[in-house]
Amino acid sequence: MLEPLFLALALTHVTVIDCTGAPAKPDQTVVVEGDRIAVVGKTGEVAVPKKAQIVDASGKFLIPGLWDMHGHLTDAGESAFSQLVMNGVVGVRDLGGDLQKVDRWRDEIRKGKRVGPDIVRAGPFVDGSKPGVTNRLTVLTPDEARAAVDSLEKKGVDFIKVHNGISKENFLAVAEEAKKQGLPLAVHLPIGMTPAEASDAGAASLEHIETVVESVIKRPGSAVKTMDEAFAEVAKEQDALFAKLVANKTWFDPTLVAYERGFVLWSNKPEAMVPRRSTAERQLAIVTAMHKAGVRLLAGSDFSDWALVPGVDLHNELALLVEAGLTPLEALQAATSGPAEFLGRRATQGTIEAGKRADLVLLDMDPLESISHTRKIRAVVLRGRWIPVAELRDRALRP
Repeated sequence: MLEPLFLALALTHVTVIDCTGAPAKPDQTVVVEGDRIAVVGKTGEVAVPKKAQIVDASGKFLIPGLWDMHGHLTDAGESAFSQLVMNGVVGVRDLGGDLQKVDRWRDEIRKGKRVGPDIVRAGPFVDGSKPGVTNRLTVLTPDEARAAVDSLEKKGVDFIKVHNGISKENFLAVAEEAKKQGLPLAVHLPIGMTPAEASDAGAASLEHIETVVESVIKRPGSAVKTMDEAFAEVAKEQDALFAKLVANKTWFDPTLVAYERGFVLWSNKPEAMVPRRSTAERQLAIVTAMHKAGVRLLAGSDFSDWALVPGVDLHNELALLVEAGLTPLEALQAATSGPAEFLGRRATQGTIEAGKRADLVLLDMDPLESISHTRKIRAVVLRGRWIPVAELRDRALRP
């Protein structure tokens, strides 16, 4: 259980990186009242409320709280919550899991019974037949596809997630029904479909950069047989694809770290690691071209129950986005203001401005100097509550 809110919190003498695109603002005071940012202004020119908790943040840097836009809380389990928060993650887009369990956790977080991030969730995947795989709604006909979307809408999900086993015909039925129900569609590209087809069908986001490569190998009638041929084919098509994604306002969540950690570094066999390292580098180059073309990117790690560490690997994803050519600020925006825009929450979240929700991360070092400095977390402000990371760590380590 979290402690009650102070009447107010004031962070003084802090450098604010608000993620609006404005330059960093030194020597600022940020006043939080309740769960909202009340005022941001020059220290000495801002009135600090009486009985406020005052934190001298001299030499420190304040960024908005981070979102991991691709995670699986059901698989990661309850231990993920403290790991996420101590790594500055204040929000998670849960892309497939046990809806009842996730909703119980979300309710506990909202009531202050559990420390954890904000959660938007899809519930079970909508997929084709995968015997033995859990948390799926299996659809084998267009009517079943539409019925699955309708049932999820009645359960109040925030969006629909389709996985790669669904047929093209059934995917199109899901997309049509999701649009009718006003539910955004997150897409792990179905085998045999192209990213362009999914975008044209109304995908709000496409997940995993490796699916761009897979799509040229597995599409019907493809003559591509090797990875070299696949990447050559992607290079021929990518300009037209990226222009389509921009025109359709389809976001891309590359989850670069999932491939790197899950397929490259998790193996200890050189015969597997060497070609996969080459594949990872070429996938990074696709993200570079995607960004240059103006495709909107989201930061997601794909944390689950293998290879990836909740919270920690979002920072690895930010580093890979910078390696792909984003500036540190642009990488930060892929985890802050970008998710707020994608989720329709620009008015209330994603930047450090008066009136926005007080989800903040206090850093010991400047993340614009090096994106690795997002790991240097002193404290998190979660919905207005001041949480020193050392305190969270101690709590997590108690027997």
